[in-house]
Amino acid sequence: MNCRTSPLTVSLGTALGIRLFFALVFPNYYAPDEVFQYLEQAHRLVFGQGYVPWEFQVGLRSWAIPLLLAGPMALAHWFTPAPQAGLVLIRILLCLAALPIVWCATKWGERWYGRQGAWIAGMLAALWPDLWLMAPHPLEEVLAADIFVPALYLVEACRGRGDLRHVGWAGFLLGLTFALREQLGPAIMLAGIYLCGRSPRRWLLAVPVAALPVLGAGLLDWYTWGQMFRSFWMNIDLNIIHSVVSQYFDSEPPAYYLLNLLYDWLWGAAFMVCFAWLGARKLPVMGLAALVIIAVHTAVAHKELRYIFPAVALLVPLAGVGLAGLCANRTLLQKTLLTAGLLTGPYMSPLLYMMVPWQGHAIHLYAELAARHPCVVSIRTWNRGFWPILPLFTDTRFTGPETVPGGVQPDAIVAAADTSAIPAGFTRQSCAPESWIPFHQRQPDVCFWTRPVTTCPAGAVIPFVLVYPPGARDYVIRDRLTDAPSALAQ
Repeated sequence: MNCRTSPLTVSLGTALGIRLFFALVFPNYYAPDEVFQYLEQAHRLVFGQGYVPWEFQVGLRSWAIPLLLAGPMALAHWFTPAPQAGLVLIRILLCLAALPIVWCATKWGERWYGRQGAWIAGMLAALWPDLWLMAPHPLEEVLAADIFVPALYLVEACRGRGDLRHVGWAGFLLGLTFALREQLGPAIMLAGIYLCGRSPRRWLLAVPVAALPVLGAGLLDWYTWGQMFRSFWMNIDLNIIHSVVSQYFDSEPPAYYLLNLLYDWLWGAAFMVCFAWLGARKLPVMGLAALVIIAVHTAVAHKELRYIFPAVALLVPLAGVGLAGLCANRTLLQKTLLTAGLLTGPYMSPLLYMMVPWQGHAIHLYAELAARHPCVVSIRTWNRGFWPILPLFTDTRFTGPETVPGGVQPDAIVAAADTSAIPAGFTRQSCAPESWIPFHQRQPDVCFWTRPVTTCPAGAVIPFVLVYPPGARDYVIRDRLTDAPSALAQ
């Protein structure tokens, strides 16, 4: 094996092995959007029916990610009717899609500090918990990070060079990042300025190429929602102008991201700041982009840690480069202590041990229920630690606790173990606890009850509703992709 490629091969192999292990052995879901807005919508395209969240009733989300996921889901469906196969295939493909971050980190380390730098930066990106934990999740932030980091690699490669060899590809990837996650616009603009500088030739090439994926996203909105860029401007309209969403969801203080990163990395946060700052001296556009991402999202009232994942995906390679620089001409003991100081913090964080099995009990309970092929499931309980995992079902319909008078009655009920409102004729089958949340009192177990039915009767059911901001009802629009009014799609 060529010694120059050995760090890259080992880093990529280690990264893929870790990501596949946790994706397949400990399947989990990181955020509700992943289940209800992306996987369930892809499931709806492949299987013909499913839950329609409010975002897909008002045209707030693009169909791009569900269409992307529907491909492997449909491929798996050709071989087996079980939806689980498609979900597994998606996890595998997403783990592969996350490898460019490790590739870029290895190459940056090699560029500045040779073979030792490649080993340090590459293996840090392969082993960093946030990166392998988020890799198999089909979220905007994750997919955008998978593209934004290689885009900045090309941007950095163009620095000080007069040719245009990488400019077009860098522009295209920056445009694709924006199409996936418009909230990264300021960081993308910064990268574009750094890429093109004062060169008219670069601007004339990069801007039209970057506009191609953005225009494609706009045309997809036109085809699906009937309006160009609806998912872009509707996001701004509902969140900022009319505050429909911000009034419904919680607001967090400005220090939210800093405090949560400290909780996520513990003492490793101090090492991260130091090493990333050293790395940013070599790769300034990456450091500035990470700071811009954090600053922009800090200014938004509703905050979730995953929103700044693209910044984390930049900080880890930066820290790898900075660590490689510090390790130059150091003893083995010094190198070990520096690396341990950075890595042991996130591996000791309670947040990691909460998220690795997150929603695992819900997955097993709903998979067991799905194996019984119920006709109508009444979901009467869900909470932060136990979500309804609806993409596991094929042709099942879902309703809440209410039923239509004279309509179809459920033949399966999901409710808290201590509920006393289970009708006669139902038998409790299985129970599971909610996911562990540190410093949080555990809620009662969730169970499901079934009753025997011979055939699935036709008739109306009240669609299950997870969340629905009241003000959003005024914006319901026809979903042209499924050719049905969104609010009545189930």
